Order: sequence, then structure tokens, then C-alpha cells
Amino acid sequence: MRAPRRRSASPRAAGLPAPLGTPGLDVPRLDVPEDELRPRHGRRAGLRRRWRATGADLPRGDPLPAHPAPMEGYLWRFTDPVNGRVLLLACGVNHHPRRPWTTVVAAAHPGSLVRSTSVEGTGADTSAYRIAAHPALELTHDRLRARVGDEVDLRCALRPFHTWPPRRFLHGSGVFSLFPGLDHYWHPHLFGAAVEGTVRLRDHTWDLTGCQVYAEKSWGRGFPRAWWWGQAHGFDRQDLCVAFAGGLLGRGRLTVPVSGLVVAIGGRTVSLVPPGAWVRATVGDGSWHVRGHSPRYQVEMTGTAEGERPLRLPVPLLDPYRYSHSLQHLSGRLRVRVRRDGRLLYAGTSRLAGLETGGV
Repeated sequence: MRAPRRRSASPRAAGLPAPLGTPGLDVPRLDVPEDELRPRHGRRAGLRRRWRATGADLPRGDPLPAHPAPMEGYLWRFTDPVNGRVLLLACGVNHHPRRPWTTVVAAAHPGSLVRSTSVEGTGADTSAYRIAAHPALELTHDRLRARVGDEVDLRCALRPFHTWPPRRFLHGSGVFSLFPGLDHYWHPHLFGAAVEGTVRLRDHTWDLTGCQVYAEKSWGRGFPRAWWWGQAHGFDRQDLCVAFAGGLLGRGRLTVPVSGLVVAIGGRTVSLVPPGAWVRATVGDGSWHVRGHSPRYQVEMTGTAEGERPLRLPVPLLDPYRYSHSLQHLSGRLRVRVRRDGRLLYAGTSRLAGLETGGV
């Protein structure tokens, strides 16, 4: 695997431009406190920004813009069941106080390709789901562009049709999304989208049209001491997408394993996260077993690593240009069983599942 390469970036990658001033305003009177001259909605916006910088979100808030927490992660996964192909693209944004930096990683199956690059600065927008980390990655409202070295060139447009319910009270981390300063927050937000575009991998070009698309976002104080993760499309139901994540969270004797899972099926989005649901994960020896149940839903997922050896994916640490690694299978086997009110809603298997373990 090629080590991550540092690249210079355009001025846009060094940070988002500062807000423009408003012409025509009178000079404030010196005998009036500045806070009284500031619009109330401006003070509320400032408080919201400071609150989100802790990692926490307000109920019904939008977690997709950058918070910015010390670490902010973005992930997209394209699954092509017809041709048996998978493309993963990940972006790690590190808001280091003296030297912010961004890492972009691409991995593909078949071929076991892994490529990564890094750029100075962060282009993650705090007001919208938008990234401008030139020349490595650019994300706008409906377009995604990535160039990772000379061998990966992705250009596509996404039109989402199944996303996280916008009116849901809490996001993917459940009640934990309300608590500031946690190590890690997780939000799966895209379970289906129409795709148009291509990706060039070395000397081959894949047409992404018709791929099944998943996307998530994570952020916090850094990666957990240990974590597990999985995601899959490629079932015999086109409208089924599943994902799970977990890790050792906390500090010292208060460190505990925490897991959550989500199932998007038939237009529904079923999220099981403690304490509203019971979720347990057993991971090791090439297997992932996750079970969760709430008063209405019961979900069981069993993943096994098959075929190719796991890929070593770079994981950026908080110190600039330092990396750990995770081990990920891009084409694992994931068996899923979903029950609602005790009745079987779905049972089936994907052979193009992403299955990962890691630790720092």
C-alpha cells in the first residue's frame, strides 16, 4: 500500500473564507454594550456554533455541516451488485489548532486497491454539507469529486431518494447526540441515491450508474481505542440497506462497549441505539455478530470475512500527518434477519458487505 502523500492545496483548502462585512452600517456607540447592538438571532447562532463545536447537536438539528470537532469523518460506499464491485471513499478532517489537515482514502474491490493523499487545511463548511479540500476532494449539494494521487479520479452526481428522516427528533447517535465532549458520534444519513458518473482506477474506468449508495458522517475527540463497523447493500431487495457501528467509549474504568445499528427497508428507517434499544456486538476471529431489539423491532446481523485478505486503510490521528490503520473487508458476507412485532420482515444475505475492525 502506498503511504499517504502530502500535497499542497489551493488557498480554498486552507480554510473557508471569512464572512463578508456588511457595508453601510453606522459605527457602534461606545456607551452601548456590543452585545446589545448585535441582533438576537446572531447571538443565538453564535451560541449554536459554540455548542456544536463540542460535538453535540440540538434536537432536530442538522449534523451534516462540520461542527467542527477535533476529528470529522465522511464516508461514501458505492455497491454494484451486477458486476460484483465496491468502491469506498473516506475523508478525514482534522481541526488541529495549529495545523489543520485533511486525508482522503479510496479503496476498491475487486483489485484490492487502496490509495490515500492529504492536503493542508480543512475545507469542511460549518453551515452546509460541503467540503472544498482541493485538489483531493470537493463535495457540493449533489456532486462529489475526488482525486487521490494519479490513479483514482471520481466524478459523480447524487440524487438522494432515501435519507435519514429529516423530522426525526435525534440523529444516528440517539440520545448521546445531546451530550457534549464525547469521543465519537455516528450518523448514517444516506441509504439510497440515483448515481450518474464514473471513477477511474488505475487504467480502468467504472461506470457508477445504477450503483447502490450509502453515506455516513462521524466526529468527536478522536477514534475510539477499538471499534467495529459494517455496511451492506447488494441484497435481493433493492430497497434494503444496513449498517452498524460500535466501539469502546469512555475513559479509564468508565470505558464501555457501545454499539448501534440501522436498517433502511421499504422506505422505513429503523435505528436501534442505546438506551432506547438493547444492542450487543461480538467481534473477533473474522466474524461480526450484532443483535439489537427495541419494543417493536428485532434485528440480527452476522458477518464473516471471506475471500480476499483485509485491506489496511489509513486512519488519521489527531497529530498532523500521523496515521493508524484499520482492517476492512470490502466483500464480506453479511446475513441479516429483521423482525417487526415478532413477525419476520426480511431474511437474506449480501456478499458485498464492508466489515471493519480498528484500534488506536
